[in-house]
Amino acid sequence: MRDKLLMALIVAMMVVSACGAGESTTAAPAATVAATQESVAPTETAAPVEPSPVVEASATTPPAASVESLPPGPITLIMLGDSLTQGDGDETGRGYPGRLLDMVNAVRPGSTVVNLGQSGWSSEALINGDQGLASQLDRAVEQAASASGPVAAFVWIGSNDMWYLYEYGEGSDEADAQDVERFANNIETIVSRLRDAGAAVFIALLDDQSKRPVALKGEAFPGTTPDELARMSQIVVRYNTVIGNTAVKHGAVTVDFYNTTIFTDPATLYDDGNHPNPAGYDQIAQLWFASLEPLLK
Repeated sequence: MRDKLLMALIVAMMVVSACGAGESTTAAPAATVAATQESVAPTETAAPVEPSPVVEASATTPPAASVESLPPGPITLIMLGDSLTQGDGDETGRGYPGRLLDMVNAVRPGSTVVNLGQSGWSSEALINGDQGLASQLDRAVEQAASASGPVAAFVWIGSNDMWYLYEYGEGSDEADAQDVERFANNIETIVSRLRDAGAAVFIALLDDQSKRPVALKGEAFPGTTPDELARMSQIVVRYNTVIGNTAVKHGAVTVDFYNTTIFTDPATLYDDGNHPNPAGYDQIAQLWFASLEPLLK
């Protein structure tokens, strides 16, 4: 009897020992899962942080900024930019500024236009001046500050920044990144100073000029390689991201030229395959006015 009791005691001890070993084996995977969950957690937390909607839509149309209507009365229109603002390709010399003024005067009689656009200018030149001419930005700020009524500033700049980057610079990832940073700083300066001067600001989203006939022919820009044209097509999206983000930040309005055929359709292009013709400037003026008109009511 004592032997049976002893044997039962030994068996019981073996069962307890085995159960303890089973608990240890089961716990190990749980600890591993917990560690895995902890290491994954930061990724799961970061994943829902989506990019700004402006970045997503920068090559098309960023979200509209909240912009107040302009006070009643005649408006001073101030145009800043390059040859597209100066009106190259239009034999009448009116370009889009003259056409836009006609549309505005139909709603706000007595409005005037100051066209500061200069052919060949980059965003850098617009800020600092070039070719012996004063800064467009300085002159625009002075005009805005001295105006007796509402002011609307129209900015269309960046085409020459890209032409010069690839025609005279080095096409590389590093050079592209540095150029986008430089452009971002310039756009920030331009838009912020105009807004601080009290102007409503309208700024163009750029077309993909690598697709313009002048670029595809390669005659006007022999130093730009096919690889650099591909880079240009990508960098214009980055430029437009900069423009869109800056517009939202400062309450400016973007005007979309990226999603138009003005610079690829022979019907709206001048013979040089680079600048609009009168029909092209008609469409351009209509696009600018479509963005301005809601603020005139």
